[in-house]
Amino acid sequence: MLIDIKKITSEGLSLSDHIELDENLLIEDEGYFIEDLHYNAFFIRHGDQIKVKGKIKTSLSLRCIRCLENFELKVNSRFDIILFPVNLIHISNLHLNDDDMEYIFYEGNKIDIEKILMEQVNFFVPFNPLCHPACKGICPVCGVDLNHESCKCENSFNEMSLLIDKVKR
Repeated sequence: MLIDIKKITSEGLSLSDHIELDENLLIEDEGYFIEDLHYNAFFIRHGDQIKVKGKIKTSLSLRCIRCLENFELKVNSRFDIILFPVNLIHISNLHLNDDDMEYIFYEGNKIDIEKILMEQVNFFVPFNPLCHPACKGICPVCGVDLNHESCKCENSFNEMSLLIDKVKR
């Protein structure tokens, strides 16, 4: 969804809606949206700068890195960003300098609200998703989910680890 920046005045523009975002843009490969994203966003313009305050709410399905089970992550987050016109970038050797990397840019007279919302969802996704902090994972020998049952090869795995340690010495 594109927003014409001419509609954003010094008094602001308020938007509230729910949309279906492309889950292929999630940073987590196995992740997907369980429900549409609900958002509220308030845009206010100061010259060429556009300040956006907003709130997002949705649910994602992610895969736990320890037990490989899918779990639900509820996203309920606020954001406060400032957008700058892309023509503020000082092009030197066709790359952005470190100062330019701290800004979010818009190009032309349009702002892509879906791009902003997807970026905010991806900020919320943990780098290493866990179903819960105490997740025990799976046994590397037999593949049993240690959250649901005990492993019969646990002792043999510990003995094997000790033998590997001795061999390394």
